[in-house]
Amino acid sequence: MKKIKLIMMAVLVTVLAVGCSKGAENNTSTSEVSPEVIITKIQELLSTSYDIPLQDGALPGYNVIDMTDPEQMLMYEGTFNTEDIESGYILQPMMNVKSELVMVAKAKDATALENIKAGYEKVLSDQDAMWSQYLPDQYEFVKGNVIKTQGNYALYVTSEKAEEIVKLFEEQVK
Repeated sequence: MKKIKLIMMAVLVTVLAVGCSKGAENNTSTSEVSPEVIITKIQELLSTSYDIPLQDGALPGYNVIDMTDPEQMLMYEGTFNTEDIESGYILQPMMNVKSELVMVAKAKDATALENIKAGYEKVLSDQDAMWSQYLPDQYEFVKGNVIKTQGNYALYVTSEKAEEIVKLFEEQVK
């Protein structure tokens, strides 16, 4: 009887150890997704939605800005501190005739995440002021803006495809 109990305990401990280690592996892999991968998947989504083929892996007519590069972030000077951003990218049209704007950032820590979110709020305020005055048709997309945080990731979306982009973001960082 004691042998059966010992065997049962050994099996139970083994099952628990294997189950817990698989859970830990899954958490590690999902937290390791990079904003670069997410922004690439967003470009693929927009490419399909707008029926515009990617050129060399990029969406034609759009810029991708590295949020950790102070030179590339001059347009957003005073809005974001590049020191808060572990990794991040901005996708925006080259010509300022569409309000579409997507930002994906991974913060270094919880305080940095709050700073990034505050930066997103400032960008929204700036977009609201500009588009409500100059291009009311694009302002509809600004009104549907989404700011989402999940873990150390932050997403900013102004797009007619906002729902699809948010869903993709959530799938990537879950």
